[in-house]
Amino acid sequence: MTTSEKRLFYIAGFFFIIYMLPFYIAPKVYNVYEDYNQNIETLESNIKKYEKLNQQTEEIKAEYQHLTTIVAEIESGLLTGQTRQLIGTNLQSLVTKLAKDVGITMVKSLPPPDTSFATDEWLFVIQSMQFEASSATLIDFLQAITDNDKKLEIIHVNVRSRNNKLTGKIEIGGFSYAPQNIIQELTGENVI
Repeated sequence: MTTSEKRLFYIAGFFFIIYMLPFYIAPKVYNVYEDYNQNIETLESNIKKYEKLNQQTEEIKAEYQHLTTIVAEIESGLLTGQTRQLIGTNLQSLVTKLAKDVGITMVKSLPPPDTSFATDEWLFVIQSMQFEASSATLIDFLQAITDNDKKLEIIHVNVRSRNNKLTGKIEIGGFSYAPQNIIQELTGENVI
């Protein structure tokens, strides 16, 4: 290669570099750098988002466990049975047992429980009872009703005092899930 060819080669290389560097190489390097920074920002944002989701997942799991415990407590307090009559009989047996345990005397045999209060999901059963008791046994009976595992409610109490004895009538209520046959009665649909 001659001297003029070398000089021409250097001049062409110089113009090539002057043209390529600002118009082709620098923008490419800048774009790679910007893409790299955006990828890092996206990764950092995703990491924060996943950490937040992980924390929320833990909170949701804890809330789910808490709600599961509450549902289990509520369900344990409900009356059980597959039909209205069985649910009513269970309430009647429970009231009889509580009365006997504290020494309440039933004046008459218990009438059938009222199971007519139902929605498509719930059944409210009411058991009435005429009784004779002392004030101490009546208080014990009322306490036994409220302390019972089944969540029973005292709906109405009518008490009269006669010859140092209390006589009266009490109505006690409890809830149950409505059996499927009740749901069918209310909606006219078969429930599986």
